[in-house]
Amino acid sequence: MGFSGEYQNNMDAKGRVILPIKFRETIGEPFVLTKGIDRNLYIYSMEEWEKVEKRLAALKMTDSRSRALKRLLQGSAIELEIDNQDRITIPQNLRIYANLGKELLFVGQGEYIEIWSKSSFDEMSDNMNYAEVTEGLDF
Repeated sequence: MGFSGEYQNNMDAKGRVILPIKFRETIGEPFVLTKGIDRNLYIYSMEEWEKVEKRLAALKMTDSRSRALKRLLQGSAIELEIDNQDRITIPQNLRIYANLGKELLFVGQGEYIEIWSKSSFDEMSDNMNYAEVTEGLDF
C-alpha cells in the first residue's frame, strides 16, 4: 500500500473533513492521526503505525532527541475512524498544532499521509530549493 498524490478538501468549524477517496480506499480502520515533524499531521494505517512504534521503542531513552520524537509522535497519537459521511474529525489540539484553517491539503507520502494547512504547504513549497533538498541524496 502506498499513498501518493495531493488532494484539497475543506474542513468545517467542528474539525470535520472528508478524507480523499484514494486514501479512504486503502487506509483501513481504525487508523492513527498524530502530530507531524513539520507542524503538520500524519495519518498512519494501523499496520504502519505498529512499525513506527517498534522503531520508536528501539530509540535510546537517554537521548533527548529520541524522547522529543516519541513525545511528538506517540504523545499526540489518536485512533480515528471514518464517519458515515466519509469524514474524519481532527481534534482541536491537533488543529492548533498544525495551524489548520478551512483549506486543507492531504499529501501522500508512501507509507503515510500528511495533512497540511494549504497556506502553510504553499508557503513551504514556494520557499523550497529543490536542488538543495536533493543534494547528497542517493535518489
